[in-house]
Amino acid sequence: MGKKSSWLVLMFATIFFLFGCQGNQENSRTAVKDTNEADEQPKEESKKKEDETDPTNIQLSGEVVNENGKIIVKGKSNLMEGTKVEVDWLDRPFSVRNPICLVCDKEAIVDKNGDFTYEIPTDLKNYGYIFVTIQALLGGTGQADEIVSVYGEHGENLKGPFVYKYEIGAEEYQKIYSSILVLPSGKQTEYPIETPKREKPPEDYGSPKVWIETELKNDHYYFYVKGKSNLLEGTELTATYYSSEDVAVAQNWVSSTANVVSDGTFSLQIPYDSITENGYIMISSKPNNGHMLKTKMKQTYGEHFEKMNGEQVIPNEEDGNGKMIEVVLHPKPPTVKAPEKTSITTDGEETKIQLPDDILFDHDQSELKPDAQKTLNELIQSLEALKANTEIQINGHTDNTGDDQYNLTLSEKRAKSVEAYLQQSGKVDHIKISTTGYGEKRPIALNDSEEGKAKNRRVEIVINPKE
Repeated sequence: MGKKSSWLVLMFATIFFLFGCQGNQENSRTAVKDTNEADEQPKEESKKKEDETDPTNIQLSGEVVNENGKIIVKGKSNLMEGTKVEVDWLDRPFSVRNPICLVCDKEAIVDKNGDFTYEIPTDLKNYGYIFVTIQALLGGTGQADEIVSVYGEHGENLKGPFVYKYEIGAEEYQKIYSSILVLPSGKQTEYPIETPKREKPPEDYGSPKVWIETELKNDHYYFYVKGKSNLLEGTELTATYYSSEDVAVAQNWVSSTANVVSDGTFSLQIPYDSITENGYIMISSKPNNGHMLKTKMKQTYGEHFEKMNGEQVIPNEEDGNGKMIEVVLHPKPPTVKAPEKTSITTDGEETKIQLPDDILFDHDQSELKPDAQKTLNELIQSLEALKANTEIQINGHTDNTGDDQYNLTLSEKRAKSVEAYLQQSGKVDHIKISTTGYGEKRPIALNDSEEGKAKNRRVEIVINPKE
């Protein structure tokens, strides 16, 4: 074999050797990766099993059952047998949260399977939204010694997303807590007890340099604010919606409230009547609010929030000293203008204009009043500007006074009267209009007061209906 041939053989051998080494390295890396993944899976499974068997890592589930205003709490948990659980039911859930019954026995006992059941003794079918709370407290609350020895005298051993901090006499405690929003007069029969999602707390959690981020949504009844912050757990936030800067009173005079949870997040649900062009949501927090950990907050922020700073921290001019948190949100106004004395709401692309019956009709009548022309002419001006083939629903509604069938027929006639007036103008031929009468079937308020009944007696103009 010549030198040239020998050189070629040597070159090919080297190439094969290098490729072989590379392949072995790849196989080795793959093998290590597979081994690591194989190691990680048992660790994750082991941790999951450990969490499931850890009696201090609290787990809750089950449902709150609504049977025509009779509410039954059916809880499942890993709570120790004999744990005392307190169930309460509160009116005005977005603001003051008043206990409906002060003298009722509200205690349920956890059985050997971790289950507990409680039937609320109050008939709630004539109520609006109800806040049902489930909690287990430690520290002088009569829990058995063996339970206290596991959970801690202050609940300090408890962990998991159902665990919340609070304060008694400057001492910090932890409790097990869950809340469920229930509409006893609604159609829903089961409300699940869901595990709240908790995020990792921000790195600057509890810093005096405060920041808050918000996400805003709404339907036809509420604004929903989901927030992230570095605020201490238990910080109370209040929120109200104002029609403009010129008004002194909010649309709902009692503020909505929420407390920040352990990861710095919070959720606010703010009722409103109408979205206006200059309307805004005011979210605030002051030193004298109902904070859950007042002692820690004073140490961190100062007695009057004087240590607090950040873009959303302003002087507390109302109280005359210290500082406060203020966040202002401007919900997007509807593209359609509502006539005077009517209200307008949005839910995505859908817009509803509520026309109270007393500005359109006399009592028990379906013929339009002469004064109704001004209101409907203003409405026509807005409808004129809509795109061709936009869908419009005209819906008639009544309160629950009188015969069901009579109310249904009256609501249908009223919807037809409004449609006829719009059509005869000749200015809405480019849109598609349909009418429906619902009678008393779709109230937007309780019929237990004159104010509620007045809200239910209405004609709705629904633009771009979802249904």
